Amino acid sequence: MALPEHVLSAFQADSGTPTALGQAWDNGVMYGNIVVSKANSTAAWSAKIRDKISIDGVRVSRPVRATDGRFIVGGYKASDFIEGDNARRIDETIAAALRFDTAMAGIEVPVIERDDEWAAADRAAWDGADVPGKPQVCHADFLACTIYSGTLLPALTDIVPTATPHPHGYTAALVLVDGLINRAVDNAVINRWMHVPNFAQLCQRAVEYRQRLVAPGDTSALSNIERVEQLLMSEASATI
Repeated sequence: MALPEHVLSAFQADSGTPTALGQAWDNGVMYGNIVVSKANSTAAWSAKIRDKISIDGVRVSRPVRATDGRFIVGGYKASDFIEGDNARRIDETIAAALRFDTAMAGIEVPVIERDDEWAAADRAAWDGADVPGKPQVCHADFLACTIYSGTLLPALTDIVPTATPHPHGYTAALVLVDGLINRAVDNAVINRWMHVPNFAQLCQRAVEYRQRLVAPGDTSALSNIERVEQLLMSEASATI
């Protein structure tokens, strides 16, 4: 991805050889220790939160300001690079997601008009749902944004807010569901985390959300999601 020179100059990005990064960094490009990537509608809000937030047991990639103090320049954002990769460490990531929700409990919900497919799926998945708990900002893609490096604490590369507020624990529910959909964890993970308040209901909303994002005709993805839905239903029946 070729980046505009004025963007690189504004963020004072190293002029050395750029390195293309993957999904965890929004497919951005690393220059020295700075990652520059496309900014979406929530990027400025995320930067403001990541600039100050402290999450117990989780490292956070801090935003890089442009020379004039802005977080967004020409449709691009920049963040400090943290060494690490996505990993199949689902239980650790669920635990980190719960700590994330705790840290975000007092954060003001972003006031952003969103009409993207993720926002539409979020609203539809929660339409008419009545899950106990005080609504708050949750993370819509925590698993994809969490990286690991050896024995270091997990690191969060970005904050992707859900379109609407949800009860504490929903971020963790999405991690569990995504882990099962991708076959990155054993099925017993459900039993290991059902002590979280209202977790079965939160996981059902997470499954519904992922279902609504499946591309038409993608029978493989739909089959994986239906498998997870059946697992969750079986667990819910076993605990009644």
